[in-house]
Amino acid sequence: MVNKDIEDMKSRAKEGDIAAQVELGISYLYGYGVDIDYVEAFIYLQDAAIKNDGEAQLHLGKMYENGWGVKEDLWTAYSLYRRSYKVHTEGSRKAISNVIDKLADAIPITGHLSIANDFTITACCERLREYIRMGKIIPFEDDDESNLYLSNTNRTILLKECPFCGECVEHTH
Repeated sequence: MVNKDIEDMKSRAKEGDIAAQVELGISYLYGYGVDIDYVEAFIYLQDAAIKNDGEAQLHLGKMYENGWGVKEDLWTAYSLYRRSYKVHTEGSRKAISNVIDKLADAIPITGHLSIANDFTITACCERLREYIRMGKIIPFEDDDESNLYLSNTNRTILLKECPFCGECVEHTH
């Protein structure tokens, strides 16, 4: 990419061209034709992600997953990857799997089951943590607090206790 191309893309991006916003965001994120600049990458990718562009959501999620120019936040990455997956973006399913593994690995097994509004989770047993890893138990933010849901192909059920050991879900703040 030459500077003329960058300037042309910036002009189009400023006018709201989503493809230009995504291309510029990715260019700044990985240093394609420009110096790496996480602030510029974030601005362009966020503008396109807000407009439901899956590619922008995927790369913005990578920024949050890896702490590139933003505070590392695996739950935000997970949310962006899910949105990207919903619009059938290539690579989003693998990104979801990778970030869920990281999230599950970070959940301590304490013998007590709790979830905080920032999605900090403690697990009562290994089996519960593995169900989170497999995507069968999903943390989700409701209107007033975060909850855990058991998900299968037919329905999603709010968990009030661990389905394996019976430990009650405690909500912490």
